[in-house]
Amino acid sequence: MGAGIVYALAACFIWGLIFIVPQFMTGFSSIEVALGRYLFYGVVSLLIFAQAQWRMRKRYSGAVWLKAFYFSLISTIGYYTFVVLSLRFSTPSVCALILGISPITIAFYGNWMQRETTFKSLIFPSLLILLGLIAINIPHFQAAGKLFYSHGAGLACGFVALLAWSWYVVANARFLKEHQQVRSSDWCTLIGVATFFWVLLFALVIAAFFQEELHLKKYITLSIDLTRFLIGSAILGVLCSWVGAWAWNRASLRLPVSLAGQLTIFETLFGVLFIFILQQQMPPAIEAVGIGVMLLAITLGVRQFSSKRNYNDQLKPH
Repeated sequence: MGAGIVYALAACFIWGLIFIVPQFMTGFSSIEVALGRYLFYGVVSLLIFAQAQWRMRKRYSGAVWLKAFYFSLISTIGYYTFVVLSLRFSTPSVCALILGISPITIAFYGNWMQRETTFKSLIFPSLLILLGLIAINIPHFQAAGKLFYSHGAGLACGFVALLAWSWYVVANARFLKEHQQVRSSDWCTLIGVATFFWVLLFALVIAAFFQEELHLKKYITLSIDLTRFLIGSAILGVLCSWVGAWAWNRASLRLPVSLAGQLTIFETLFGVLFIFILQQQMPPAIEAVGIGVMLLAITLGVRQFSSKRNYNDQLKPH
């Protein structure tokens, strides 16, 4: 289980970059950032796939490919589209609070799909995670509080994104455990290839119906903004999408999905840490308390699953 935790922390560390890299991609909208990210992810995956086919690596069935296209639609285009809509119709603080609940929803949904522990054992760590999230977001509540009543569309989109991500994490873990013949790296690549085609389709829709919002000149004019956009898209697409997904797949194979779900809170924690480093300041006391509470929750979760595994090992015949 230790190796699984290391892989999960590595994935969350990489995903934490998602909070700061777009801040350097000035002059481009959230949709453009998303398309740039997934375009790089798709292109890199296509290159890896082509090299694997050239070396005659194992081929996968149509059913596996269908799963890849399905998972890609939910976890990339669908998820991120609703995140962007939530940001547009509410505020980043409201959206972050809703999506921050994902460790709790993943833990309970994963345990419901495959009973790995008692629901009672998940309650206390989940409450601590929720309290930690509230503490971190307290500075933003005064400005965002009114939006809970006046921006229902943003809330709805945020919860759709939450459901999409929670479903994906649990379904992805189940798929990998039930299809041991699919390597973690190959699964990242197959989903990346599927993502490439979804990005092309999405871009065609934008070009056909939202031409007035396209400013193609900035893509063919060499500038600092374009350079930052390309570098940022490469980091998000190659490192955050492909490498991050590979590390998470490795973690999913080694951890109970309920524990893996709780560990996703480190994506938020690393993101917050990176933001404070970028701003060159220490977190306020209330946010530091919130971070400490969430770390305590994860520690309790890991100890519960470790003790449960040790107990089960003692019951096995030798």
